[in-house]
Amino acid sequence: GPGGGGRPAAARRKPRTPARCRVCGKTLTDAGEMKLMRCDDCPSDMDEALYERLHDWRAARAREIGQPAYCVFTDRTLMAIAEAVPGSEGELAGIPGVGARKLGRFGAAVLGICAGGDGREGEAEAAGEM
Repeated sequence: GPGGGGRPAAARRKPRTPARCRVCGKTLTDAGEMKLMRCDDCPSDMDEALYERLHDWRAARAREIGQPAYCVFTDRTLMAIAEAVPGSEGELAGIPGVGARKLGRFGAAVLGICAGGDGREGEAEAAGEM
């Protein structure tokens, strides 16, 4: 339509509240900072060992599906996961870069890794019990 630019409504939607750094509270404008939910300059509380496990899992998963690693999750999304250490699908879904499709595809494995597993949880439990 006129003035629409041909982009779907979802692409035009603006967040209602500005993203703020969870460390210092400053308004974030950089997309990368918004993904981490903190300023690049603010100290990271990232679990380095968890990040390494997520990174290794992502590399293996990308090989399995024949796609580049960033198609599974970007480095910044992995960092955000390693900082937040989500314990539920709801918490994981709240991390920028984790949409419904990726949550459905990789959520169980990522939550398993965050809980100390090896990322195979989704494969075994998809048909099993909770």
